[in-house]
Amino acid sequence: MPGVRRRSGGTPNRQLRQRSQSGKIADKLPLIHVTTVGVAREIVDSGKLEARACPVFNRSLLYFFAMRVAYRLKDGDAKSHQINRFPFVFIVKPEAVPTPYHVYPFDTGGAVKGVFEAQSDPYVFLEDYELAPTHDAAAGQIAWAFGALEAYLDGNLRNDILDGVPAHETVTRGFVDIALMARSGSNQPDKRASAIEVACNHDVLLNGNVLLAILPKQYLEEDGSNPNVDFISRLKAAGISWEVYDWQPNTTPDDFQKEIAGIAKRFFQGQGLF
Repeated sequence: MPGVRRRSGGTPNRQLRQRSQSGKIADKLPLIHVTTVGVAREIVDSGKLEARACPVFNRSLLYFFAMRVAYRLKDGDAKSHQINRFPFVFIVKPEAVPTPYHVYPFDTGGAVKGVFEAQSDPYVFLEDYELAPTHDAAAGQIAWAFGALEAYLDGNLRNDILDGVPAHETVTRGFVDIALMARSGSNQPDKRASAIEVACNHDVLLNGNVLLAILPKQYLEEDGSNPNVDFISRLKAAGISWEVYDWQPNTTPDDFQKEIAGIAKRFFQGQGLF
C-alpha cells in the first residue's frame, strides 16, 4: 500500500511548523511508549528503554507519543490467549528526552507504511510535516490543532481549524486530512493519525524517569494465590508505579485501547495537567 513518501531532494515546506509555533498549551508533556508485555519484561530486566534501528530514518531511535496512548501492535486485531502479546505502557517524564531528535504530528512509521494512504496527499512529503525538534513544538501543535489537552487526547481537532488556511497551504491541509482519521466517530479510527510523535536517539533509563506503567492485572495477579513476585519486585526496584487493565484471554490487543487510554487520562488529571 502506498505511503507518505520521503523526500529525495529539495527543501521541506515548513507551513505546518509555522502553525505549530503560534501558541502553546502547556509546558513539557509526559511521553508514552507502548510495547507488549513480552518485550516490556525484557525492558524492565535491562533497566532501560533502548533506541533501536529505525527503517524509516535509517538510524537508531526510540519512539514516544506526547501524552496520547495510541498503538497498533503486531497482529493487534487478532485474538490471542497469550498475555505476552498484549499492551504494556510506559508513561515517561519529558525530562528523559532533553532534546528530541524529531517531532512529527502523527506516527511516521504508520504514514510510510500506508496506514493513512486513504487520506494523505500524495504530493506532500514526510519531511514537510516535521515540526521543530522541541517539546515546545509538541505543545504548540496541540494548542493550534486541538485547542485543549483533553481534545487532543480524544483526537478531536478544532472545528474551525481550517478557517483562514488558504487552499495553497497544502501541508497544513494535508495534516488535517490525515488527523481526521483520529477524531471521535471516524469510520477509519486510528489515534496514531494525530498523535504527536517524539523520537530521541539515545536510551532512556527507567529508574527516575517512569511516571507510571499500565499493564494487565492478570500478569501481576497481586490479589491471587500466585502473585508474580519476581516481576513485581523488579518494577519496585526500578522505581515504577503501576495501574492495571482487566485483560481477558481470546481477545485482541486492540480491544483494550479505550480502557488503557482512560487509565492514562485519569492519571494525567490527577497530575493536574487539565
